[in-house]
Amino acid sequence: MKAVVWGVLTAWMLSNIAWADSSKPVVLSSIMPLQLIVQDVGGDAITAELLAPATVSPHDFQLRPSDAQRVHSADLVVWVGPVMETYLEKLLRKQDNAVALYPDLKHDEDPHLWMDAEEVQSIARRVARLLSDRLPSRGAYFHANAARFSTEFRQYDKQLREEIDRREVLPYLLLHDGFSRFERHYGLPAGEMVISGSDRLPGARHIVELRKRLQAGEFACVFREPQYAPAMLKALTVGLEIPVIEIDPLGAKILAGGKEGGADGFLELYRQLGQAFLACFDH
Repeated sequence: MKAVVWGVLTAWMLSNIAWADSSKPVVLSSIMPLQLIVQDVGGDAITAELLAPATVSPHDFQLRPSDAQRVHSADLVVWVGPVMETYLEKLLRKQDNAVALYPDLKHDEDPHLWMDAEEVQSIARRVARLLSDRLPSRGAYFHANAARFSTEFRQYDKQLREEIDRREVLPYLLLHDGFSRFERHYGLPAGEMVISGSDRLPGARHIVELRKRLQAGEFACVFREPQYAPAMLKALTVGLEIPVIEIDPLGAKILAGGKEGGADGFLELYRQLGQAFLACFDH
């Protein structure tokens, strides 16, 4: 028993020594929204890296051997959990450096937690604790960054809620069902979806029915996402005068890597989500 306890303590001490000796410990996030929060909280004390490019849906991403090596070599790996990043579940099962923020999320729950304003602030606090546990000398810095992040986020959240309340909210068409948390938080009706459930492609009958409804003027706009090929939306909207608005839940066009040099943080991603919905309701 003593040998086991000593082994655990030794591993913990070595882990903290490694972080203390490294000027820029590498924190690898599974998706861009998490990377942006990690960077906002970790600041210049860490190197925030991204595993899956934001141009690819986490549901479709496939690990390469080089990706697995990055996972193994990172000081810390942060991911949502097996419901979102199914491709990581087996690889991270034996990884001591990996932390799932939502390991117990059920399959019938929306895993897009970064679109829930309450969860966003919870994630920032959790990241601050994770970083502080591994780099205690910078703990105050991490928690101060998390507090600043939450203050700025709450201000925008309040502003966005007020702007939505001032508008007439009309039905809209989404590509997939990843926005339910955002919709509930701001009291929006659930959008109609092109891709429903676990289907990767909609059936021809569904496309025809949606096109008829678009022709009848049932929707204020159609949202497109950069993670999906445009052919599907073209089949739906060709020849129709319907606003097609880009909404980017993963931040494909966000400049990550810290706010120095013009790079963006998580608030910019969330602001783009809000502006996309406002643009739809303004048409």
